[in-house]
Amino acid sequence: MPTSHLPRGDAAYINKINKVKVLDLIRRQETISRAQIAEESGLSAPTVTRIVEGLICDEGLVQEAGIGSSSAGRPPLLVHMRNDTNAVIGIDLGTTAIRGMLANLSAGVLAEVETYTPVEAGFGKVMESVVEVVERLLNTDPAKKKRIHGIGLAVAGLINSKTNVVEFSPDFDWVDVDIHQALKGRFDYPVFFDNVTRVMAMGELWHGEGSNYRDFVCVNVGYGIGAGIVSNGRPFGGAEGLAGEFGHITLEKDSQIQCKCGNYGCLEALASGHGIALAARRALESGRESTLCNECGGDISLMTAKMVSEAAHAGDALANEVITCAAEYLGIGVAALVNLFNPQAVFLGGGVTRNNQLLFDTVNDVVAKRVMPRLAHNIKILPVTHGMNAAVMGAVSLVLDKVVRLELGVPQSVPGAS
Repeated sequence: MPTSHLPRGDAAYINKINKVKVLDLIRRQETISRAQIAEESGLSAPTVTRIVEGLICDEGLVQEAGIGSSSAGRPPLLVHMRNDTNAVIGIDLGTTAIRGMLANLSAGVLAEVETYTPVEAGFGKVMESVVEVVERLLNTDPAKKKRIHGIGLAVAGLINSKTNVVEFSPDFDWVDVDIHQALKGRFDYPVFFDNVTRVMAMGELWHGEGSNYRDFVCVNVGYGIGAGIVSNGRPFGGAEGLAGEFGHITLEKDSQIQCKCGNYGCLEALASGHGIALAARRALESGRESTLCNECGGDISLMTAKMVSEAAHAGDALANEVITCAAEYLGIGVAALVNLFNPQAVFLGGGVTRNNQLLFDTVNDVVAKRVMPRLAHNIKILPVTHGMNAAVMGAVSLVLDKVVRLELGVPQSVPGAS
């Protein structure tokens, strides 16, 4: 686990590296013995014992978990993450709903709340709704007597990691908004946020099938399209944290279809939820017959990607054509990602992928045809592990990553610590 933020060359630096290594091993296991930790970490038994005792008594992040079985000798004492007194909050800041989750250190769900996103009311009102969701979580019974380590947010948009400013979010119509400033003083806990798809990739890495891979790409196909790239076990952000704008690669250079970013022919304009709905509307406006007219009550301005997906599933020819076309474009894009990054797997998530076997089948077919043969034989195209909870689980993992890397400090009083 990288520790480039630590001061080099002294005992404190080495000690912290070892602590992080031990804590990460403990969090990866339901229970683990000190002997197992020593074996897997390469640290000496006395060093492991000292570190574990510190994590129990000083940090309050670990606790004894009973006695394990042994075929010979003394049965080992087991430890695990201390979930009874520790919690984090994750927020999926979506364009239709704000979903919040209170979770323990093992990402076990303790409470969930949801509210409507007042996008049309502007940035300030959306931030007030975020505060409301957090306060509702803090007022739940599971939150009582818990040490809340922080709040993580998954946000759609270009987020500059150097300035912590959301430079542009076409989904919300935001330009240069400062979430930290908007939430300053509202909570007693640190707030962290990142691009929703990179956050989804973090959740997949920490608590999903992605934990089995060191290199993968998570593609989020919702109202927009983005990609979260995991390289050598860590999310990749680029020079300023702006990497992953997969939806804005140009697939049709002479396209008349304008993307919300202002460009024409972007993958997002052709294959996102917004793009699918627009394609269906254009087809109906041209006189095509479809059950989609009934789906939207005769008002095609109300058309959604969900309606198109459901109609395709029911056998509507036009809806099937629209979904297949969007999936073909998505497959071309995914094939380019595979050729470029050589990942072990590509995870597809977001609302458009939900219950959409036609999309998965088409993407798989296109990728198989377009990926270079030597890169194709081991690649896996998989659904995200947590489905529609992928973003909020990622937001939880965003904070847990800080906890395990010991970047949040130790409080003067640790609840329940011995």
